[in-house]
Amino acid sequence: MIKELFEELKKRNLRLSAAESLTGGLFSASITSVPGASSVFVGANVTYANDAKEALGVKQETLDKYGAVSQETAKEMAISVGDYHKTDVSVSFTGNAGPDAMEGKPVGEVYIGIKIKDNIKVYKLQLDGDRQKIREQCVNFAIKKLYDEVKVL
Repeated sequence: MIKELFEELKKRNLRLSAAESLTGGLFSASITSVPGASSVFVGANVTYANDAKEALGVKQETLDKYGAVSQETAKEMAISVGDYHKTDVSVSFTGNAGPDAMEGKPVGEVYIGIKIKDNIKVYKLQLDGDRQKIREQCVNFAIKKLYDEVKVL
C-alpha cells in the first residue's frame, strides 16, 4: 500500500510530512523502508512530550484544555507539521498506547489527523492490543486513509 500511496502522491506532485507522538517514528520508518520515499516524503517530527508538541506549534491552551490525547491536538499537529515542512499533505498521530489510562483516556484511544491542502480530518479510533499492536494499527490505518483520500483528488 505504501508504493501505491507514493504513486498517487507523485501523480499529483504532492509531498508528505508527519508529526508522531504515540507512534514514535514508526510511520516514518515504515514510509522510508520503501525505495523512492524521498520523492514524496519530506520529513517528520516525533513530538512525544507536550514540550515537543508546543515547539512544533500546538498551542499550550489546546494541551491544557483538551489534553495531548485529543482531536484538537491531532488537528494542530497536522497543520503545524505541514507548515514546518511546507508540504500539502501531512499526518499526525496522538493517543494512548498503554499500558494504563492517560488523561482519563482509555488505552487504545487514538487520534489521527490528515491534512490535504486546506482540508483536514481527524479520525478517532479505539484500538485493541498491546503497545506495539496499537502503534502498528495506527500506521496501517493512516497509510490506507492517505491513499484513499489522495487518489480521489
